[in-house]
Amino acid sequence: IFNELQKIVDTNDATQLLVLQLAMVEKSRTALGQVDLSTHRYNYQLVHDGTLEEISLKERIIAMLKAVRKFKPDVVNLTGYYDVASWIILFYCKLLGIKTILSNESTLGDHIRGGIKEKFKSFIIRQFDVYFNFGTRSAEYLITLGAKPEQLLVQRNCVDNKRLKELFDNAKRLVISKEQKSFIFIGRLIPFKNLPSFMEALEEVNAQVANPWGLIILGEGEQKTELQQRSTGLSYPVTFINGVSWEEIPTYLAQADALVLPSYSEPWGLVVNEAMACGMPVLVSEKCGCAIDLVKEEINGFTFNPTNKEDIKRALLKIMNQNLDLNNLGQQSINIIKDYSSENVAKEMFEGYTKICQLGKK
Repeated sequence: IFNELQKIVDTNDATQLLVLQLAMVEKSRTALGQVDLSTHRYNYQLVHDGTLEEISLKERIIAMLKAVRKFKPDVVNLTGYYDVASWIILFYCKLLGIKTILSNESTLGDHIRGGIKEKFKSFIIRQFDVYFNFGTRSAEYLITLGAKPEQLLVQRNCVDNKRLKELFDNAKRLVISKEQKSFIFIGRLIPFKNLPSFMEALEEVNAQVANPWGLIILGEGEQKTELQQRSTGLSYPVTFINGVSWEEIPTYLAQADALVLPSYSEPWGLVVNEAMACGMPVLVSEKCGCAIDLVKEEINGFTFNPTNKEDIKRALLKIMNQNLDLNNLGQQSINIIKDYSSENVAKEMFEGYTKICQLGKK
């Protein structure tokens, strides 16, 4: 998104962009390998050449304050409301008359909501001038916290659709035809991803169909050993693949027939964007933020209630139906995801920055 935003900024002589990157990577993602800095073609300042968890609150506050003082922005876009450092920058900007934007991906269904915490969150949220939200569920949550519909300026979340499709097509040419179809899960191997329940449901459905499906699990996490042990007692093959960088994901998507994301909770679920950009059908939990926006029932995939195994089985039976044209579902995924491109989101962001700056001049 920032690459595309930089392209727009470069065509506007009166505009500059600075992205303050607090760290190179989050600790949980270090296993994915080195960050390829050549892909970051935008103006950024790196605070710490290490993990985010290594930076103290004091260091974050000082770095952010220095950046604002030196760059002298007209508008500051903060990417969260959960960090004390962000609160300080928010109120510092308000003191100086700098417009503020909150980028939000949280939804009402992420966690149990209520109490003092939500009231304080609402107070913080209402201090921002406008919002960039990622999807319908994110917008609904912001409104419950006090945002007004006219303040919501960006509505979509995205990945690099073109690059992913190019990598996928190259990988697909090398795939040897296989007899058994398979689902693929990509993500952290942690309890709220709901993989044990999905694996059990697939086992029961495979016993009912003429052509059972397999499962590919790509990722790392605390639950990996448990999942590997569970897989030994199943009648279908489960292939485990270590976590990889995003540019390697299409290689493994090309080896599967449909993506599954069975999470109990997910703010959005960018892996669904990735699979759809590659032209794949998707099977997505209705608790994932992206489900309402990206999954069109029986058109490009199916949704299900992750807490109801019978509902998971219902969705599995539908997508595993031999009469279902998976290629057509995949093409529909491409058609749907076209609007969710980094170019479109960057354009919406730039228009948002411009709008809020113009409001400040009136």
